[in-house]
Amino acid sequence: MNSEVCNLRAEEERILASFTRRLIEIAGLAGGHGSASAPTAALDAMRLPAIALDQDGFVAEVNAAAEAIFDTDVKIKERRLFVRDAAARVLLNEAIDHVKASPPLGPLPTGPIIVQRQDKLPVIVRIWPFDGAAHLPAQEVRALLTLNALGPKRGPPAAILAKTFRLTPAEAKLACVIARGASPGIAARELKISRETARNQLKSVFAKTNTHRQSELVALLLQVE
Repeated sequence: MNSEVCNLRAEEERILASFTRRLIEIAGLAGGHGSASAPTAALDAMRLPAIALDQDGFVAEVNAAAEAIFDTDVKIKERRLFVRDAAARVLLNEAIDHVKASPPLGPLPTGPIIVQRQDKLPVIVRIWPFDGAAHLPAQEVRALLTLNALGPKRGPPAAILAKTFRLTPAEAKLACVIARGASPGIAARELKISRETARNQLKSVFAKTNTHRQSELVALLLQVE
């Protein structure tokens, strides 16, 4: 895989992890006075795949974004999250055992678990303590699992990007490809333009979107519906 793409995806993953932590806090507020479905529904509205675990480590709720990821390698089996990757399964089971053994508001492991898949890129699973659990009935949400399925993402429509940021048609097409995680070099080949043209257009996109790094630009563009 192109090193530029690898570096960008690593940067996006760091941004996503930081952003997810804040979303979990928001979901905690949403679920503080509701059922197990409230926090996962709040995250589903933000298009973040999430699974709620009860204090026994069983799956209490799965949102639609998470269900869209499930396949033979990652799925719910007997009320547990099952992963075919043996090494990841050991780590996941250890993390869930930690959930069961920890006090209600005790710390939980938050390191990523990389789940390899047979014919697809990996899924990154994280486990987050759920502070809203203090306000929920017993057997309700103790922790949230978030899933990040790596792979090409559908970029926002070029026409909307052009209107939103006052981009030229050429700049909007480039921004659309960049939003999918492509490097400027890959975008240039896909759009059949020179690397220099792609770099110049990207500089203009940076200026019009008030961003300075490609990771910042991607994070911004992916917010556009």
